[in-house]
Amino acid sequence: MKITIITPACNEEASLPDLINSVTNQTMLPTEWIIIDDGSIDSTSDVIKKASSVFSWIKYLRKEKKDVRSPGRSVMETFYFGHRFLKTKNYDFIFKIDADLVLPKNYIERVIGQFQSDKKIGICGGVCVVKNNQKYEIESVTNLDHVRGAIKCYRKKCFDEIGGLVKAMGWDTIDEHTARFKGWDVKIITDLQIIHKRPTHSEFGVINASFRNGQMLYSIRMGIVLTLGNCIKLIFKKPYLIHSISMILGYVSCIITAKKFVVSSELGKFIRTYRFKSFMKRLFNS
Repeated sequence: MKITIITPACNEEASLPDLINSVTNQTMLPTEWIIIDDGSIDSTSDVIKKASSVFSWIKYLRKEKKDVRSPGRSVMETFYFGHRFLKTKNYDFIFKIDADLVLPKNYIERVIGQFQSDKKIGICGGVCVVKNNQKYEIESVTNLDHVRGAIKCYRKKCFDEIGGLVKAMGWDTIDEHTARFKGWDVKIITDLQIIHKRPTHSEFGVINASFRNGQMLYSIRMGIVLTLGNCIKLIFKKPYLIHSISMILGYVSCIITAKKFVVSSELGKFIRTYRFKSFMKRLFNS
């Protein structure tokens, strides 16, 4: 069995050593791990080089920045920059792991175990936790029917059938809906916790994140009704109404500028149906 990992890293000299330590001490090791320095201005490259000199299965790459980072698109461009240099082209499973994580020792083993136990699983992963008052809690943005983009693993057959990952914001939502659309299952291991050292949206801010999320929902043909449903949910989260206003403004901005959709009309219909059924299920089970 061949397992590969790709990790984009930008200015992660403080966090990356902990990730490397957690991966190199896994109960099941990968065949190949490519870590790409995405134009860092700190010592990220030195950290990767040191690890690659100790472990032959770790490969260092550097990708120079050509423009301002764009959430979603930039990380996917870096991911595929690394993907091109994979020696293990016939891998069985591929992980996309962020640089600011600490994995439990059995993370790879448990994820691969899920794939092996059920051939219908195409995408799998655990859940991210953050430190809060000396305790680790599941991150507030976590949705337990979604594997976070930071910790995903794909069965190669599924990865190929969905056409890989979209180089756009929302790639880690589109991949799962496309997989389900094509008959694959997505598995979240809720008791498999990964420490997220830097809370989500800390780089760009939660308000900007809500605006971009509104744009993403438009791009995947979510529809205004379901988008408003998402906005209503955000009213109950800090900073409350500002979240919702920012999201709807992001959605409306795409209507005004006639932004292109990133999924087909058929997939868009599937996404809306799936989201509506999920909403009704939560409503009646609450």
